[in-house]
Amino acid sequence: MRLTTIILPVMLAACSHVSPKTVLSLASLSPLTADPEDIRAAVELPMGVSVAPNGAVLTFSAERTDTGEGDAGVFLLQVLDTAQGQKLFQLAPDDRPEYIRLRDQFARWEDENADATSGQFSIAIAACAVGEGPADDATFSVFISMTEGGRFRPLITDAPIAEALAMKVASGGDHTCSQR
Repeated sequence: MRLTTIILPVMLAACSHVSPKTVLSLASLSPLTADPEDIRAAVELPMGVSVAPNGAVLTFSAERTDTGEGDAGVFLLQVLDTAQGQKLFQLAPDDRPEYIRLRDQFARWEDENADATSGQFSIAIAACAVGEGPADDATFSVFISMTEGGRFRPLITDAPIAEALAMKVASGGDHTCSQR
């Protein structure tokens, strides 16, 4: 199966702050074998920045060119605040059965005809300014874990938040949100 894994598209805005070691370790993991309970992301956001309402989404999809079949799931991620000041994102318990259904189906498709099966797994987190917004030199960091009991690995460290907010505006979005 040709599975494209995209973790946090904001990486494009922060490419010089991406950890190559973490990217390489993520390449060896597969959403076709990962337990949905183990798929987690954490973000350290500066003052004046929050996650947009319904702004954390996991998308998991695949299609087969030989049969024309396709299926997809788009899941709003739970957002939890940690004692360390991070925002933690994970699949809601109610969404795990549907994720497992998709995972098992896509794995079956891969077993039947890997060359005809392609898919995508992505986590997108939309940041937005609150209040007066962030300081000009404010940064953010992103951490990811996809293994049981896995520790969070740094994916993006100390990237300028202004670039991520500008990317959101450039794609037609609003960079502000109401305080939750």
